[in-house]
Amino acid sequence: MSLADIQTLVDDLVRDRDQVVASDQRDAAITAALAQYSSDRPRAVVVDAVSSGGQRIDLPAGFTDESQLLGIEFPVGEIPPSQLPMADISIYSAPTVRQVDLPVWTQPADTLRMTYTAAHLLDDTDDTVPARHRQALASLAASIVCGQLASYYVTEGEPSIQADTVDYKDKSQRFRLRQKDLAADYTRIVGPAPSDRAQPASVTVPLQRNASLGGRRLFHPTRYWPR
Repeated sequence: MSLADIQTLVDDLVRDRDQVVASDQRDAAITAALAQYSSDRPRAVVVDAVSSGGQRIDLPAGFTDESQLLGIEFPVGEIPPSQLPMADISIYSAPTVRQVDLPVWTQPADTLRMTYTAAHLLDDTDDTVPARHRQALASLAASIVCGQLASYYVTEGEPSIQADTVDYKDKSQRFRLRQKDLAADYTRIVGPAPSDRAQPASVTVPLQRNASLGGRRLFHPTRYWPR
């Protein structure tokens, strides 16, 4: 599937019959949706890097400020794969280059297999979005377009006829509801981002409260009176 296919999907989901949103605005919404999807579900890129020797190696050219290093295999080709401990790996930033500090010494021409995250690609030739998430991406882009349409109809100049005013407000509400539905479709298909997943808010533990003299406190003790 290419960018043109996603554009068609977005148009079908929005149904902007008045053609309020221009094609470049729709494409900007697709770009924003792709950036959000890349943040929620970045793609994993695997590259082989050749060392110059020592304990530092340059980061791949595709590694950006948003990328995360997921793993380094060294030596390459062992079964099971030999992964360097990530806790012992760090990124060193210099004015003109970024390098990886390794916990091992490498020889010149040694190959290291690096895995890192990167943004997804979507244009006329490249499409890295998984097939199962393409509809979700289109839904997210369409939700952005619907938000633009809702704002347009609610803020456009006051029509001269009262019936037109009611129609504008009704269109704004419909597109606002459509925006929410499409955003919910995206979350339903893709799932929440890892950082948004629910975390325990509190933990309940039993408390042992002692009496003032240090012994255990007795609540409502049963008393036995002599006859």
